[in-house]
Amino acid sequence: MNLNLLSQYFKISPKNLLAIALNIPFLTIPVLFLPHLSSFPLQIAEKIALSPTDINTIAGEITVRIDGPKGGSGFIVEKQGNTYYVLTNWHVVDRVGDYEIVTPDGERHFVYYSLIQQLPNLDLALVPFSSSQRYRVAIPADANNIQSGSPLYVAGWPRSGSSLGQRLFLSTSGTFSQRQQPRLGYSLVYTNLVRSGMSGGPILDGEGKVIGVNGIVQLGTNPDKIVSAGIPINYFFNWRKTATLSSIIPSPNPSAPITNNPDLNTSNSPAKPPINIAAVTNSFSLATTLTEESGEILSIALVFPYAIIGNSNGNISIWNITTSGLTRTLPAHQGSIYSISLSQDNKYLVTGGEDGLIKIWDLATGLQSSTLPLLQTIQAHNNPILAVKISPDGKMIASGGWDKTIKLWNLQTGQLLKTFIGHEQLVSAIAFSPDSQILASGSKDSSIKLWNIQTGELIRTLKGHELSVLSLAISPDGETLASSSADGTIGLWKLKTGQPIRKLSGHTDGVWSIVITKDGKTLISGSWDKTVKLWDLATGQLKGNLRGHSGYINAVGISPDGNTLVSGGWDGQVKVWKHP
Repeated sequence: MNLNLLSQYFKISPKNLLAIALNIPFLTIPVLFLPHLSSFPLQIAEKIALSPTDINTIAGEITVRIDGPKGGSGFIVEKQGNTYYVLTNWHVVDRVGDYEIVTPDGERHFVYYSLIQQLPNLDLALVPFSSSQRYRVAIPADANNIQSGSPLYVAGWPRSGSSLGQRLFLSTSGTFSQRQQPRLGYSLVYTNLVRSGMSGGPILDGEGKVIGVNGIVQLGTNPDKIVSAGIPINYFFNWRKTATLSSIIPSPNPSAPITNNPDLNTSNSPAKPPINIAAVTNSFSLATTLTEESGEILSIALVFPYAIIGNSNGNISIWNITTSGLTRTLPAHQGSIYSISLSQDNKYLVTGGEDGLIKIWDLATGLQSSTLPLLQTIQAHNNPILAVKISPDGKMIASGGWDKTIKLWNLQTGQLLKTFIGHEQLVSAIAFSPDSQILASGSKDSSIKLWNIQTGELIRTLKGHELSVLSLAISPDGETLASSSADGTIGLWKLKTGQPIRKLSGHTDGVWSIVITKDGKTLISGSWDKTVKLWDLATGQLKGNLRGHSGYINAVGISPDGNTLVSGGWDGQVKVWKHP
């Protein structure tokens, strides 16, 4: 046996390979990923049964409490630098809001909601938090090896039945019962007593290793019967093999270059002037608040005096913002309407939804009557559409979504013209150049790509953001491309060359929407930090800071004359701001 060759193949030192061959029981081999043998991280070590007291100690050191709009439990499954990753149930954090991780030492750690990752088709989520403290990371075990009758321990932070509602750590013992057909990953059934608040906590075996994630679910024909069920940890590691984890970066530095490329950290890429918040004077004031009763606001378009709203429940709402009256609401999509776009002549409205459909509406008629005629429906993507945009020449529609592609359609016929492939993750933002010759796309892979619309060829890729690119805008003169990101920054680029101009830093959470005024002088940004900011596009100076939303801001819009600004978000409110 050539240990050196095996060492290179498995990426294990010859010493550890020899230990495996000799079956040395006291040597623990580091976690390995062997995709050709198993989808689970392999650990080779002597099996040692622990006492319930020992297991409870381990459970207490890896289990965290999650406080927030819903909340529950979770456990630390990975660490990278000062970033810890907590695995929990998606239903513990699926309601947007402010969350905190409470670690075993009682410390509270803020959670950036935009960084939470939902695992596809599973009731699982990965929640990052940052700390310089040292916390214990769970050791996993293969859930496939658990036999009926094997002892199991479920840990978490249940809600107390007292009037104080305080939460205390609890670990309960039981045995593994059976495997069932998985629904959202739930295939492990056990006898442990679990209570509300323990969802997302770890399921440990008799060696104190984690084999799954606990959840309380209703199974069977009797809706009153609560059965303890969990999701095997194997599902997480299957996903983890190809997943890129969200990372928490330091607070934005106003003078930081827009890219990590040292060649761009020069005087040719001027830094944004320092922000003096105290000196910022808001040139807009709140005029009125419109409240949507039917869902969260995900997208906005402004055709003065009307604001057109795309909601999370699939409805389109049209408001007259001068009278604060709701003119009409109509069902449009099955699921959320993530993006809407207007043609420059205001004849057409295009919506893109969670159902993968593009719908084209007769806006000209809709603004003059009580109806909004549907002209055409395009089965555009097999997954949710996150971005749609009508080209400035009014001839094309671009769409992007979860399938990582951008598609170009003929607005009149609905015919597919081109498909642009190149992003590694979902496409979340799209913008056209004013001459309709260049298409810009932004993605969760943190890159921006510029495409030649005539040839379909990739012109260049721009990199500079740390996290997902959420919104794009191009100045009316076609000179400047603006990009906003989940990292809380806004990047400015020269569209023709791709050269970075500067980075705008000031938001403290993801920037989900940006627009540029028709005169090309001002950029407006809406963020999950619940603020709307106004920036001087030429200098990068912060000109205005608008506060009023109680929830995350998803969308902003501006009237052609630049005197009316609208913003909307998760609080179900449209704020109308007026320039004096």
